[in-house]
Amino acid sequence: MIQLPDQWIQNIEHVHKEEGKRWLKRLPERIRECEKRWQLKVMDPFELSYNFVAPAKGTDGNEYVLKLGFPDEDFKTSVKALSLFKGNGMVQVIDGDPNEGMILMERITPGTPLALLEDDMEATQIAADLMRRLWKPASKTCDLPTTKKREKSLADLYRNYPDGIGPINGQTLEEALDVFKSMNQIMGNPYLLHGDLHHYNMLKAGEEQWIAIDPKGLIGDREYDVIQFLLNQLPENHKTLTIRKRIEIFSERLNLDSRKIALWGFAHSVLATAWTVQENGNYNETFFKTIDVFKHIMSCK
Repeated sequence: MIQLPDQWIQNIEHVHKEEGKRWLKRLPERIRECEKRWQLKVMDPFELSYNFVAPAKGTDGNEYVLKLGFPDEDFKTSVKALSLFKGNGMVQVIDGDPNEGMILMERITPGTPLALLEDDMEATQIAADLMRRLWKPASKTCDLPTTKKREKSLADLYRNYPDGIGPINGQTLEEALDVFKSMNQIMGNPYLLHGDLHHYNMLKAGEEQWIAIDPKGLIGDREYDVIQFLLNQLPENHKTLTIRKRIEIFSERLNLDSRKIALWGFAHSVLATAWTVQENGNYNETFFKTIDVFKHIMSCK
């Protein structure tokens, strides 16, 4: 019987309340349904966050990855994004039913995450090359959410917490919201973006190639899509220097506007930190520290 981590169960119940509890209760049955539908044996899951993701082996001998999630709009948007990228640097979907919250994907091997590469500059160059393969102009008919949805998320937070949330004061929330508004107003040609492209969502495929997984699916400036990478895998010291060097690499290799990166970095680091604030007062301290880093970089541009 597959064992589910207690923390993951708490995450699902915290986010989805009673519906989440019902979804968890039915999960073993859903796994059996998938095994029967696709002729699989599902193994113990990978490290879980908000979706059930596990390796599986088919009766045909091929290896797959099964992803089961709460069938909300975020899950459906993610599946739609997977289909829009069409495998260009993105993991490929074999089959699935987003309305039922289940998809079967190819398994990336060896599947080593970029986070395990110790050389930060090399990791950033690899990320830049993968971003170049992924990004493409968004079609006018594409109905994925835009960065205006992220702006609305921050606007809702500011409306509900005008004096601040967690370690973020009200003035900083307001400043970040102003940046979101101005950046969305001057957006150039929008691109299809990953939306959560950090080190653990880039996996090694074979000897040389890298593949992205788990897209949120977003339309916006390319500069916005590098921010989540900038916020992650930072050293305890010299965060400003590390982020500056990463921005230089992205700007040069992808022909991006470094000032736009800094502005989006400030706005998103505020939103990302606010998203992590818990009822007990805990929050992502690294994300919070990057707020001042981006403020400093902005002042120097």
